[in-house]
Amino acid sequence: MADKMIHYNHPDDERYDQINIYIVPRWKESELSGDEWRFSYVADVIRKDETIMSIGASKLEWLLTGLQWRIQFEREKDNFDLEAWKRTENKCDQPGCANVATVFYKRIKTYTKRGQKLADSEEQNSYRQFCENHITRGDCDLDDADANYSIISKESTNG
Repeated sequence: MADKMIHYNHPDDERYDQINIYIVPRWKESELSGDEWRFSYVADVIRKDETIMSIGASKLEWLLTGLQWRIQFEREKDNFDLEAWKRTENKCDQPGCANVATVFYKRIKTYTKRGQKLADSEEQNSYRQFCENHITRGDCDLDDADANYSIISKESTNG
């Protein structure tokens, strides 16, 4: 076993798994134009119960229209909460699961989404981590199957 194991996320990991949109009201006072309530709309982009970025707009339609582009733009610039992202690193690799990982698996072979075995590489020194609820992986996906994992200790991951 090589010195450093590499953590590979689940192939269906989308980097974020929830988006919450809410209204932020504020009271505006002006002697010239009068007093009134104003509203902004905010989308919190969440990964495993951690808000990794917030995106706002003055109109809901504008927020919804630009949300996909803004998420992509912020992601390309690494403009997200790095501390929140770090807090997700010890969590289960099952997409959407925010539980702390307690079981660690070394991958035996590496496969593509189409089921083609990849040549031996550093990926064979890779691992995934799951919580107690998701330790059974099934037998449908070759890469993420019970038969393609061997259990290891957390210490083996250099974690």
